[in-house]
Amino acid sequence: MEIKNRNKMSNVPNLRFPEFEEEWENVKIKDYGTIVTGNTPPTKDIDNYGNDYLWASPADLGVSKFITETKTLLSEKGFKKTRKLPQGSILVTCIGIIGKMGMAIKEMATNQQINSIIINANFDSNFVYYAVSSQIPKYQSAVSQQVLPIISKSVFEELDNYSTDIEEQNKIGRFLSLLDDRISTQSQIIEELKTQKVVLRNKLFNQITKTEETEQIINLLNYEQPTKYIVANTEYSTDTSLTPVLTANKAFILGYTDEDLGIYHKGDCIIFDDFTMDLKYVDFPFKVKSSAIKILTTKQGVNLRFIYEYFSFLNLASGEHKRHYISEIEPLCISLPEIDVQNYIANLFSAIDKKLETEKQILKKYTEQKKYLLANMFI
Repeated sequence: MEIKNRNKMSNVPNLRFPEFEEEWENVKIKDYGTIVTGNTPPTKDIDNYGNDYLWASPADLGVSKFITETKTLLSEKGFKKTRKLPQGSILVTCIGIIGKMGMAIKEMATNQQINSIIINANFDSNFVYYAVSSQIPKYQSAVSQQVLPIISKSVFEELDNYSTDIEEQNKIGRFLSLLDDRISTQSQIIEELKTQKVVLRNKLFNQITKTEETEQIINLLNYEQPTKYIVANTEYSTDTSLTPVLTANKAFILGYTDEDLGIYHKGDCIIFDDFTMDLKYVDFPFKVKSSAIKILTTKQGVNLRFIYEYFSFLNLASGEHKRHYISEIEPLCISLPEIDVQNYIANLFSAIDKKLETEKQILKKYTEQKKYLLANMFI
């Protein structure tokens, strides 16, 4: 690839395979192929639904490039009542969340919240997928703000894009497809590591619970209220050099703050949401957002990371909106092996987490590379 001088030619991408020189041409989405919307077979007739044909809703798009499974499947009877999409069709969500995409890996159908491009013979399906994907931020400006954001079929098919000759389309499509394959493989590596970690944790702690003496959590852990660590300004920065603001739930890092007072820097701890019982292991300085957090540390002779993995094994959760730690967690009895065993288990899971973090960083790099290429290989 090489960088083209855009002062000489206007309709060329910044980054291009060197053997191609001609300018790209302006096209509309409708030039790529036939644009169709989806539909829903009558739900009152349960015979329309079965295990035979993929039927996508917006929830099924945006996970990966190819749509290999959908939450709802149609029977042959139901499939006959839908608009059939051939393999290679490009699906784009156009109601609600705008711009989630997927490609039909085989004949399938969609609901009415998706506009689909049935590619004609003059275009490469992979090229069209990436060409449309590269323009999604621009297309989102065409949204009609009704009860739900929407890009109608008539508006969608008139959206602008660019194209080139079929040889260059094929080369771009193959190149970016290889990168998507690598991203998919990397995602699988991460998911498999997560699964292996859960399996190993369950095996180890099931064995421990059968063989060891028990001890109450109140005798193992100290807790601290988070009041003096609560962030004052919730307008967070994205500057990762600042102090992170944490929550115990899935989000974990809410953002970053330049506040230099009330930073927790006492070493490793567990942050525990007293209402949801979500928890995170933290080994860096931080502030928190909520007073519902309890900060847990260990008493002498107890490995904190071991306790964290034990809590994870127990799958602590609650549907009740109340505080749980003092009333339910502190009285809890857990099996406690000798400190050498605790340390071994803690070090094992720390090593797995380091491996996971490395694989996540690799995935992040691939994702950033794809974002850069989409921005520069298309106009």
